[in-house]
Amino acid sequence: MKSERLKAPTDLLPERNSERHKDIQKLHELMPRLGDDAILAVYFRFWEQLLIEDIAKILGRSWKDTDKLIEGAIKQLRGGFLVEQLNQQPKAA
Repeated sequence: MKSERLKAPTDLLPERNSERHKDIQKLHELMPRLGDDAILAVYFRFWEQLLIEDIAKILGRSWKDTDKLIEGAIKQLRGGFLVEQLNQQPKAA
């Protein structure tokens, strides 16, 4: 069986998994908070599955700078998801 490459994260059929749908919505909300290069780096790394070396060439950055850019973007995105989870937890009386 040949695997097909997804064209967009929404191709994951979110209507079949409401949690995944919520995560995708949150990701779409958080991504614009990143800088332009960070958005591109995350997109190329995780949607297009490019190597950091290739992303660095596209962005005109060093490998190390691109790696740090991606790491920082991931931390920001994780932080956004964490805040969302904390806001959904019931408050202690």
